[in-house]
Amino acid sequence: MPQPPAKPPKPPEDAALVEHAYNEFLLNLPAHWRQIPTQEDSFNYYSEVDKASITISADFYVIPDAKAQACAENCLDGRLQALEKIDSTGVVVLNRTIKPYSGGGALEMHFEAELPGIQYLYLGYVSSRKIFNFTLVCEPGREAAGALFDKIMSNIRVMMP
Repeated sequence: MPQPPAKPPKPPEDAALVEHAYNEFLLNLPAHWRQIPTQEDSFNYYSEVDKASITISADFYVIPDAKAQACAENCLDGRLQALEKIDSTGVVVLNRTIKPYSGGGALEMHFEAELPGIQYLYLGYVSSRKIFNFTLVCEPGREAAGALFDKIMSNIRVMMP
């Protein structure tokens, strides 16, 4: 009886994930993502394969529920202002939303923009004790950037709230 065909080998980027575990998040990335040292209070990763960078940070504050929405709006406004400093005429905002986090206890922020040569994707959370920030910057192309973002998001766990 003939044997079923062998499964094709996994592409190198999916073959082995490297765990990056910290107090506020757990992230599994393919081995081609390298952590870049920084003097900032953030975690930075870069992939030559994906031509993309990731920045993750958490800012710890006591945020009353009544001020969470305003805090989230301010956070997204600050992201837009920072991008406009890079290119004041070329920023196109594709998505900007603030909604209750599905797990409860926080607001979830999404922000996506394009600049000439750059796709900028952001996911953040405002809870009673912190603002968590995840940013992906990559080459232009909405579909490719969205696919990369989704792939990375399937391998991250944020400690909430």
